[in-house]
Amino acid sequence: MKKNSGFLRHTTVLFLLMAGGISVVLFSVKYQVQDLEEKRISLINEIMNEKRAIHVLNAEWSYLNDPSRLGDMSVRYLDLDPGNPAQFVDIETIKNIPHRASNNTGDN
Repeated sequence: MKKNSGFLRHTTVLFLLMAGGISVVLFSVKYQVQDLEEKRISLINEIMNEKRAIHVLNAEWSYLNDPSRLGDMSVRYLDLDPGNPAQFVDIETIKNIPHRASNNTGDN
Protein backbone atom coordinates (compact mmCIF):
# COMPACT_ATOMS: atom_id res chain seq x y z
CA MET A 1 0.00 0.00 0.00
CA LYS A 2 2.89 2.31 0.46
CA LYS A 3 3.49 2.53 -3.28
CA ASN A 4 -0.11 3.58 -3.96
CA SER A 5 -0.04 6.36 -1.38
CA GLY A 6 3.26 7.67 -2.83
CA PHE A 7 1.77 7.59 -6.31
CA LEU A 8 -1.31 9.47 -5.10
CA ARG A 9 0.86 12.07 -3.43
CA HIS A 10 2.89 12.62 -6.61
CA THR A 11 -0.28 12.85 -8.73
CA THR A 12 -1.88 15.20 -6.24
CA VAL A 13 1.20 17.42 -6.22
CA LEU A 14 1.37 17.28 -10.02
CA PHE A 15 -2.30 18.26 -10.37
CA LEU A 16 -1.89 21.04 -7.81
CA LEU A 17 1.13 22.40 -9.71
CA MET A 18 -0.80 22.16 -12.98
CA ALA A 19 -3.79 23.93 -11.42
CA GLY A 20 -1.51 26.66 -10.06
CA GLY A 21 0.18 27.08 -13.45
CA ILE A 22 -3.14 27.26 -15.25
CA SER A 23 -4.38 29.82 -12.70
CA VAL A 24 -1.33 32.01 -13.30
CA VAL A 25 -1.84 31.78 -17.08
CA LEU A 26 -5.55 32.58 -16.76
CA PHE A 27 -4.86 35.64 -14.58
CA SER A 28 -2.22 36.80 -17.05
CA VAL A 29 -4.60 36.41 -19.99
CA LYS A 30 -7.35 38.15 -18.03
CA TYR A 31 -5.20 41.24 -17.42
CA GLN A 32 -3.97 41.25 -21.03
CA VAL A 33 -7.59 41.21 -22.21
CA GLN A 34 -8.44 44.07 -19.84
CA ASP A 35 -5.49 46.11 -21.14
CA LEU A 36 -6.52 45.44 -24.74
CA GLU A 37 -10.12 46.40 -23.94
CA GLU A 38 -8.95 49.70 -22.44
CA LYS A 39 -6.81 50.32 -25.51
CA ARG A 40 -9.78 49.53 -27.78
CA ILE A 41 -12.02 51.97 -25.89
CA SER A 42 -9.29 54.61 -26.08
CA LEU A 43 -8.96 54.11 -29.84
CA ILE A 44 -12.73 54.31 -30.29
CA ASN A 45 -12.74 57.62 -28.38
CA GLU A 46 -9.91 58.95 -30.55
CA ILE A 47 -11.78 57.93 -33.70
CA MET A 48 -14.93 59.67 -32.49
CA ASN A 49 -12.93 62.84 -31.72
CA GLU A 50 -11.39 62.74 -35.20
CA LYS A 51 -14.82 62.27 -36.79
CA ARG A 52 -16.10 65.30 -34.89
CA ALA A 53 -13.09 67.32 -36.01
CA ILE A 54 -13.65 66.26 -39.62
CA HIS A 55 -17.29 67.26 -39.33
CA VAL A 56 -16.29 70.72 -38.07
CA LEU A 57 -13.70 71.09 -40.82
CA ASN A 58 -16.26 70.12 -43.48
CA ALA A 59 -18.66 72.73 -42.10
CA GLU A 60 -15.92 75.38 -42.15
CA TRP A 61 -14.95 74.38 -45.70
CA SER A 62 -18.56 74.73 -46.83
CA TYR A 63 -18.82 78.16 -45.24
CA LEU A 64 -15.50 79.38 -46.64
CA ASN A 65 -16.39 78.21 -50.17
CA ASP A 66 -19.90 79.63 -50.26
CA PRO A 67 -20.22 81.32 -53.68
CA SER A 68 -22.15 84.34 -52.36
CA ARG A 69 -19.55 84.91 -49.64
CA LEU A 70 -16.71 84.61 -52.14
CA GLY A 71 -18.51 87.00 -54.50
CA ASP A 72 -18.92 89.58 -51.75
CA MET A 73 -15.28 89.25 -50.75
CA SER A 74 -14.06 89.59 -54.34
CA VAL A 75 -16.04 92.84 -54.71
CA ARG A 76 -14.87 94.15 -51.33
CA TYR A 77 -11.18 93.22 -51.48
CA LEU A 78 -10.26 92.71 -55.13
CA ASP A 79 -12.28 95.49 -56.75
CA LEU A 80 -13.28 93.13 -59.55
CA ASP A 81 -16.17 93.71 -61.86
CA PRO A 82 -18.16 90.98 -63.56
CA GLY A 83 -16.79 89.98 -66.96
CA ASN A 84 -18.51 91.22 -70.09
CA PRO A 85 -18.87 89.26 -73.34
CA ALA A 86 -16.34 91.44 -75.18
CA GLN A 87 -13.60 90.13 -72.88
CA PHE A 88 -14.08 86.56 -74.03
CA VAL A 89 -12.41 85.27 -77.20
CA ASP A 90 -12.20 81.90 -78.88
CA ILE A 91 -9.07 79.76 -78.90
CA GLU A 92 -8.19 80.62 -82.51
CA THR A 93 -7.88 84.30 -81.62
CA ILE A 94 -5.50 83.43 -78.81
CA LYS A 95 -3.40 81.24 -81.12
CA ASN A 96 -3.02 84.12 -83.58
CA ILE A 97 -1.62 86.58 -81.04
CA PRO A 98 2.02 87.26 -82.05
CA HIS A 99 4.75 86.38 -79.56
CA ARG A 100 6.68 89.21 -77.96
CA ALA A 101 10.38 89.36 -78.57
CA SER A 102 12.32 88.53 -75.46
CA ASN A 103 14.47 91.37 -74.10
CA ASN A 104 16.31 89.00 -71.81
CA THR A 105 19.97 89.01 -72.83
CA GLY A 106 21.12 86.94 -69.91
CA ASP A 107 23.10 89.81 -68.35
CA ASN A 108 21.70 90.73 -64.97
